[in-house]
Amino acid sequence: MEKENGKYLYCAALCGEEKSFGRIGMDNSVVYAIPYLDIAAVVSDSPMKDYELTEENTTKHEDVILQVMGEYAVVPAEFGTTIMNEILLKRLLKKAYDPVKDCLKLVDNMVELGVKAVITENTVFTDAQKRKDCSSDIVESLKTAAKQAVIGDLFSDRLILNASFLVNKERVDTFSDEVSRMQNKYPALRILYSGPWAPHNFVYIKIGADGVEITKK
Repeated sequence: MEKENGKYLYCAALCGEEKSFGRIGMDNSVVYAIPYLDIAAVVSDSPMKDYELTEENTTKHEDVILQVMGEYAVVPAEFGTTIMNEILLKRLLKKAYDPVKDCLKLVDNMVELGVKAVITENTVFTDAQKRKDCSSDIVESLKTAAKQAVIGDLFSDRLILNASFLVNKERVDTFSDEVSRMQNKYPALRILYSGPWAPHNFVYIKIGADGVEITKK
């Protein structure tokens, strides 16, 4: 018996029209928008299955979101989200319309940029207060060019900062200049700068047994 085809959800977008983004989706499927009022679910046709969390699959998921971001504000969906059919999808869009719209307003014309600060190998940086002060200084300086910041976990002894920043597209160059200034100010640190990314750390959609969860930081 064949598995029932469903809809693989990449993101919600500030888009009120039917639109195709081309054959860029999972398994080279066509990605398209299913609108509800002035928002849309960006999906591709997919069997109802569990998608393996591989680098290839996660990259494909992220690439679709980034391409849609080139035209619209987006709220990313959790990787591997599949919905049984279009009727159910539109019902979920209707139910979640207000929180999704609030999230889209937050990230409209915004991108996520990542900044990590790592102690270089030839540096002794054992003073906990000094590490904290440097980290705080970097964050406060970068926040002058950002709308919001989220501080992530430190997963290495040499890592003193792991942060994501929500930045207006028009201020990315200003933010980049501030990153360079911080690198010059703290030569004992290596500042790793990445992006632009979809705003995963600020807004996201998760659909599970308990219904639709919309998160806004």
